[in-house]
Amino acid sequence: MLSDAESRTNGDSLGMPKLEKFVRNVTILVVVDTNFLTIPYQFNIDIFSESKMILEQRVDFVILSSVMDEINRLAETSKGNDRHAFRVALELADNCRIVDVQDAISELSVDDQLIEHTAQAGGVLATNDKELRARARSRGIPVLLLRGKKRLVLEGEVS
Repeated sequence: MLSDAESRTNGDSLGMPKLEKFVRNVTILVVVDTNFLTIPYQFNIDIFSESKMILEQRVDFVILSSVMDEINRLAETSKGNDRHAFRVALELADNCRIVDVQDAISELSVDDQLIEHTAQAGGVLATNDKELRARARSRGIPVLLLRGKKRLVLEGEVS
């Protein structure tokens, strides 16, 4: 029989091990689209902690260099609230790893680059673009998105 101290640290008095929350010890790649980085400004949602909570594992947030170019351009050319949203997106991009676009996909549109890179990496695409989400899901790519202007959800399964 285990002492009280042993049962608290090693399991219960019947020798059963303690159950702990299952979190995979794997890092998943999340490829971030421009509009996903505007969610915190628009809806006051912490996209990084919410994503980690939903995926239940470590997350490597990645932004393609072409997406960064798009954010920079929009931060400079947009007006009013849009301009501020894209400037906030630039600040949030500091929490992500910038990845150069592979030569093989560099001539594609930014949306096509996002799909191809995410598919090749076996990652999750983070976007609110309805058409892009549908295209990703048709390819079997899981998608993180904003639902109901108040929470992030995952469409599809992460392996």
